[in-house]
Amino acid sequence: TTLKLLLEKFERKPNGWYFAAVLCTLAKLCARGKVEVRLESNTLEDDELERALRNTHGHGNVILVPQADFTASQVRNLKEFYEEFFDASPVASEAKALSRETGEALQKVMHQLAPFAAQAALYPFLNALQPVLEKLKAVSGKPYTWYLTDFLKEVDPLLDLKEQVIDPIRKFMSGPLKSIFDAARKMVQAQEPNFAYIHGDESALLSEALLDPECYKGNSMQQVKTLVDSLQEKVGAQIEAEISSAKATSQALKDRLCSMAEFSALLPEQQAEITQPFNEFTQKVERQQLIAMIRDMQRRFEEKEYQQLLSRMTALSQPKPQRVTPAQTSETAKQQTSVYPPIAEPKVEYIPGRSIKVFFKKAWLADESDVDSYLASMREALLSEIRSGKRIQI
Repeated sequence: TTLKLLLEKFERKPNGWYFAAVLCTLAKLCARGKVEVRLESNTLEDDELERALRNTHGHGNVILVPQADFTASQVRNLKEFYEEFFDASPVASEAKALSRETGEALQKVMHQLAPFAAQAALYPFLNALQPVLEKLKAVSGKPYTWYLTDFLKEVDPLLDLKEQVIDPIRKFMSGPLKSIFDAARKMVQAQEPNFAYIHGDESALLSEALLDPECYKGNSMQQVKTLVDSLQEKVGAQIEAEISSAKATSQALKDRLCSMAEFSALLPEQQAEITQPFNEFTQKVERQQLIAMIRDMQRRFEEKEYQQLLSRMTALSQPKPQRVTPAQTSETAKQQTSVYPPIAEPKVEYIPGRSIKVFFKKAWLADESDVDSYLASMREALLSEIRSGKRIQI
């Protein structure tokens, strides 16, 4: 019936109720969930309901529908689900209010889990929330009668998702397990280039564990922490070994250079100029944390910077030409020009020994004759470079 017909019936004899009494009684029935008020197929609640009851011009369009009757078992089953799924007791006990409270609580859980699912790029296992969110979306926003009838078919799947996915992920993301995962992920990002230089399968196992879609369950993070500790120890030891090797190589080159006669012929400030790059190299290599970079720095220092230092030392050790007067210089230049063209001072070129190609027909040395043949080929290759005016760095 409509609100207009209800008012007309109870205002007439034999009832004789006055207008406000009818509206007050109807409002109490609505508040207790005994009657639904609809306007254009929309159920009115709260402020909208109040406006509809006070708007006398629209009473003819306001439809009154008695609330459907629900069994005590339906209400009890919904209440039990609420307590088990949300780990709390519902505030409402009436069927309609309980249904509304359940629907709102499901939407709240969905909104709580959505930010977690948005972090799946950082935490791949959070992709497990997608089916959960789809399920929650499917059971949210339904009419209150649905939660007391058809919803009970969805109870068991929802409780399984809570036990297997929702609760473990909530515990993971709000506890110390997340910190372990974050530390492991950062460690892999920073040290992954170094993994190729250490022995063991810890790096592969760690990468697999971080990508495991169920790593938020069980004791996976304890295993991850063990792998991280082992990798950090191995990587740290290898980095220290590489730095020590680079420094030892640099020191050996420096000692060899300082023992040469050309170095002894230099002035103290010139010797300091030649040895300064060795000190700079040591300081730079001590700050490196990537093994590949340490090895590359060592290689470039040996093959380029060290050669430049040798060339510089050779140039500084050459005797200076004697001073002559301008008149002598002019006269000498005229005499030389008239007889011979000017001759440029030859520049000494240093090449690393490892860059020299030794031509040998075999891929390995198997006996004494192979060694003799290989040494003969190496001798010829070395002499060829020396004859061309180069000096070989060893």
